[in-house]
Order: sequence, then structure tokens, then C-alpha cells
Amino acid sequence: MFVGHYAVALAAKKFTPRSSMGLLFIMVQLLDVVWAPLILLGVEHARVVPGLLPASALDLYDMPWTHGLVAAIGWAWFTYRFSKNGVLGACVFSHWVLDFFTHRPDLPLFRGGTKVGLGLWRFREATFLVETALLIGGLLIYERSTQAKTPAGQYAMRVFVGALIIIGAINLYGPPPANIQQVAISAEVAYLVLAAVAWRLDLLREPIVRVEVPISIINA
Repeated sequence: MFVGHYAVALAAKKFTPRSSMGLLFIMVQLLDVVWAPLILLGVEHARVVPGLLPASALDLYDMPWTHGLVAAIGWAWFTYRFSKNGVLGACVFSHWVLDFFTHRPDLPLFRGGTKVGLGLWRFREATFLVETALLIGGLLIYERSTQAKTPAGQYAMRVFVGALIIIGAINLYGPPPANIQQVAISAEVAYLVLAAVAWRLDLLREPIVRVEVPISIINA
């Protein structure tokens, strides 16, 4: 899963309204943000195998430090301890959960341990529909918990989510990448650019402040 992870970031804004959307975008992709440089450094290993799965040509055969279950819990715990924000920690761990549904069994429980994955990537159309549904759901939660500060704020995030859906379709239906180094570099650039765009668009909206009226006043 690629763009589907951002649905969690959009929905998380409701529960941590003071957090930048740019930060939330990075948190839901943190495991992959770390994965890319580890691939380039040769610490973790993967390769491109055209036709491996209908929705992915990536053979992710060695990534215990980023996508192992124990490692993912560790990254989430570190994020929580550093930020003192449980929602950010949950965003980090959500990446492993969504990957568990989409990956074939290539997610190790721990280094050298059993690998798991339910394999939604075996079904390209289903993968596209699930990612699209997640993004639309995340957008709805985001829009119901924020309000526009400018006219552009009314539609900017909707356009952005539409662009994410298109990016997801290109990723699923386009030709396989040339090599894993290209994947790592392009992915890292994409994570940073998309987070920057999300941060900027989020400034066009603000959290909805709901004032609770004490029961004693209502009954007066």
C-alpha cells in the first residue's frame, strides 16, 4: 500500500488537531521513510521482479528493521516517547497494520522470524478500490473536524486527495520500476513532497472548536 496510508493521516487530524498535516503524513509513512535509505545503504534488501504480483513488482525479502512487527512497535513507541503524543505513535504503527493486509507474507514478526501478510496485492483492482475508499473516508473525517479559513480551503484538500488517487492508480497500473534503487529514491522524494503539500494545504483550514454547554445551564 502506498497512498492508502495517508487516509490514516487525514483521519488522525480529528484526534490531534494541533499536529501539522505534514507531520502526520510523515508519521504514517515513517517505516518507509526509514526503509528507503536502509535499502540504499544495503542494510535492508529488496528487488524488482516484474509480474511478481498484479499490484506490486517488489520482492521485499529482507526488511526486519523497518517492517518487522517488533521493529514497527519499536518505532511507534519511540515516536510516542519523543512526542508525548499517542496519536502520532498510532499513526506510525498503522503503517504495519495496513501493510499486513496488502503485502504477501514478507513482513517478519521479528528478525529471522515468521513472515506474514494477507496478500491484497494479488488483486490489483481490489487494491485500488480499497486505497480509494480509505482516502475518501479519511478526507470525510478530516473535513468534518476542520473548517475552511479561505475560499481555497473549501476544496484544496479534496483536489489533493484526488491527485493521490491518481498517483495510486499510476503506481498500480504503470510499468514496473527499473530497479530497487530507483524505487527507494523516488519514494523518499515523494514522501517529502507530499508531506510538504499536505502541510501547506492544511494551513487553509482550522480545527472546529466545539463548545460544550454545561447541563446546569441547559436546565436553568
